[in-house]
Amino acid sequence: MAKRLQLSNNFALKKCSKRICTAEDRISQLPDEILVHILSFLSVKEAADTSVLSKRWLPLWRYISRLNFDATKPLYEVLLDHKLRKRHMKKYVRWVNHTLQRCKAQRLDQFRVCFDLNKFAQHEIDKWLEFAFARQVQRLELDLLKGGENLRLFDYCYTFPAQLLDLNHYAGQTHSNYVNKFPPLWNNFNSVKVLLLKSVKVTGEVLEFFLHNCPFLEEMVVRGAATLVNLEVVGPSLKLKHLGIWSCPDLESLKIRDTNLVTLGTSAGHKLLLSNVPMLIEVDIMDATRILDDILAPVSCVFSQLKVYLGHHKFPELTKLKKFVVNVHILEDMSVLGCIHVIGAAPLLEEFELKLKWIEPMRSKRECRKAARCPLHHLKVLRLCGYYGRTSELELVRYFLENAIALEKIIVDFGLNMSQVSL
Repeated sequence: MAKRLQLSNNFALKKCSKRICTAEDRISQLPDEILVHILSFLSVKEAADTSVLSKRWLPLWRYISRLNFDATKPLYEVLLDHKLRKRHMKKYVRWVNHTLQRCKAQRLDQFRVCFDLNKFAQHEIDKWLEFAFARQVQRLELDLLKGGENLRLFDYCYTFPAQLLDLNHYAGQTHSNYVNKFPPLWNNFNSVKVLLLKSVKVTGEVLEFFLHNCPFLEEMVVRGAATLVNLEVVGPSLKLKHLGIWSCPDLESLKIRDTNLVTLGTSAGHKLLLSNVPMLIEVDIMDATRILDDILAPVSCVFSQLKVYLGHHKFPELTKLKKFVVNVHILEDMSVLGCIHVIGAAPLLEEFELKLKWIEPMRSKRECRKAARCPLHHLKVLRLCGYYGRTSELELVRYFLENAIALEKIIVDFGLNMSQVSL
């Protein structure tokens, strides 16, 4: 009986194999709209490569609505070679220009430039932005970090073309100097939902234009804008939910009032003026140059409603806090048990993350100190980043093991590798 079953299975396999070899290409028979939608989930290069499959596929990639020009991989290899970097930049610009010349999409869900480009690519990037806005782009990203990860010197940053928005002036230039360079595209900005600018010179005037002229704008992130001095995010009509303002050294005032903002992150907490933000539940403020009072004062009005807070110091009672991330700079093998005071201020805390940055990493032979017992009824996840196996870290782990009644998982990051333990 077993032998006959084996013969039957072999016969079925041969028959199935023959059927697969002779099957027709049903994917290519799908409507153009479906195939283009599928290709939109690929990178620009991958989508273009499908043109070699057949004549049927040859033109399809030109209609994709997501243009993600991410080419940061070679940057790590040429970071210190100026000539090679310059060669890669020219190659990248040619690639983007070549692609846009063939693109036939009427609307863009995403337009992302992610490469080491500076002010010398001003003219080219200006044209790319005009192309994207003319197609009512929804997600616009200019990620121009040096080497793909670092902020460049401000004097060499690309400048966002305010004249494209038909503003009256920008960087000391009058409107008459630009009025004929870019036609105003008022209706084409309405579709922008996400705006991310890294290592891009941009002013508060430009950002406020997007805030008040893009009715669907929900997320705005700016990093490394030396020209940003003042920014006002004011008005209940704004749809903005997520705002990040980082590494803008000349920022004098960040005013947020009467909005439905949900998350806020900034490295200039001492410049923050915050009031009437009833939906705000997550705040990330990092400012190593200011004292505790300077940082806490702007956000003290929303402590009771926060669900996530990322910071460096101890805080007043946080009755809704469920996740807490603490960044700590420690010298030698100093105790970090002082971080646990946040537990008592957050009775519903579920996840605690400690990011340790040691000025002088070293181990000592001192005995572990023991903190007072404090039952943690809701803490489920403990994350330790920068773990080195010092006495100070061991005593902190012991504290959580003894007090976290509902602890399920400990995640330890050694810097290069991640270790995870489920309890």
